[in-house]
Amino acid sequence: MTQAQVSDDFIASQFLTDRAAIERLFRLFRDQCAALQLRFGRTRDEYSARVLEVTSTQMLIEDIRPRTGMRLMRDRELFTLTGRLDGIYVRVDEARVTEIAVDRGVPYFALPLPTQVLFQQRRRAARFRLPLSVTKDGAWIMLHRADRPLSGHLLDISAGGCRVIFDVKSDPQILQDEVVERSQIEIPNLLKLSARTIIRHHSLNKQTGQLTCGIEFFEMPVSDRRRLEQFIGKIAKLADPT
Repeated sequence: MTQAQVSDDFIASQFLTDRAAIERLFRLFRDQCAALQLRFGRTRDEYSARVLEVTSTQMLIEDIRPRTGMRLMRDRELFTLTGRLDGIYVRVDEARVTEIAVDRGVPYFALPLPTQVLFQQRRRAARFRLPLSVTKDGAWIMLHRADRPLSGHLLDISAGGCRVIFDVKSDPQILQDEVVERSQIEIPNLLKLSARTIIRHHSLNKQTGQLTCGIEFFEMPVSDRRRLEQFIGKIAKLADPT
C-alpha cells in the first residue's frame, strides 16, 4: 500500500519590497536568535551570523562563524544572505557591509536594510512513497546540471517535490539550494515531466556511495503540472481509499 506522509516540499515564493514587512521579517530572526547563512563570491565556504538589531534603515549582524569570515566582512566583500525559520526561507543577494563597529570589544557589522527579499513560506503537502508496483519498473529523475547529468531513483513524490537516491562513484559536489535549470522525471506508463528544480537538502553516504536529495519542483510547464497533479491524485486514492 502507498504510504502518505506530511511534507514541507510545496513552497510559495514572492519578492518582498515593502520596507516595513522586511523589517518585521528580520526582527523574527533577531527575536528567536536564529542563524543566518552567508556566502561570499570568492569562496564556496558558508558562514553563519546572527541578527543583533534591525531598524527601518539598516540591519546589524554579529557572531560571524567560522571566525575567518570576519576578514571578508571587514574587506566589505559582496555576499548572499539566507535564513530559515519556522517554515520561512529568506534570501538577499549582493549584500555588503557599510559600517564596522565594536561594543565592549565585540565587533558587529551594519548593512543597509535590503530593498528586496526573496521570501518563501512552506505549505504542507502530502508526500507519497511510491508503491512497489511502480518502482519495480523504474521511477527515475535526470538532473541536467552544468557540469554533468545526474540520474537517480525516486523514493517519494508530492505536488511540490520529491526525494531521490543517486548512486555515485565520487562526490558530485551538489550544493544546498542549487538550481537545476532542467530536470526530467519519468515513471514508465504513468508520468513524464520536466521542471526547473532546486536541491533543498542532500546527504552523501561515502560508505555506500548513495546520495539522498530532497528536491523542489520550482517551475514546470502547465501541462506537466497538470499531469503531476493527476498522478498525485491517483496514488492518493491508493493511500487513502476513502
